[in-house]
Amino acid sequence: MANSNEKIQEEIVLSKRMFIGGCFGLPWLWICNALYFRLQVFGPLVLVDYWPGQQPPPSLNGEENDNGGVNNNNNNNNNNNNSSDQQQAMEQQLEYEMTRKQLETWVKRSTIGAFVVMSLFVSWIITFQVNKDSFGPKWFVMDETDATKTGW
Repeated sequence: MANSNEKIQEEIVLSKRMFIGGCFGLPWLWICNALYFRLQVFGPLVLVDYWPGQQPPPSLNGEENDNGGVNNNNNNNNNNNNSSDQQQAMEQQLEYEMTRKQLETWVKRSTIGAFVVMSLFVSWIITFQVNKDSFGPKWFVMDETDATKTGW
């Protein structure tokens, strides 16, 4: 479990850095962040990870149920040792879930940021294309007379 906690901590740092990079004017990092961690945060998606009618692949959360090497099904008569092992396993599982929530927080922030930026970008493109006559020639790289000269 310690190894998986270290891995999750590294993933949290990576996700946080990608989010902050997106805040500094690189919103494509938000898209990369959401795509890179989408299976861990959002689970498998229809038409991306599997086809409709087929059984979806198991989620990553269901596969990662290791309790740090503690076997809860042992038949020891030593209840004190067993209960302390169970308590330690529960504490490790709680710590694992808390760190997983931190990863989800950064990825969901990146996803929301990516949707907002892409929505504004598409809105600007539509607005400009619909009203391009009212913007004037200074908004264009080439004016209409240059088009006849170059053939574009």
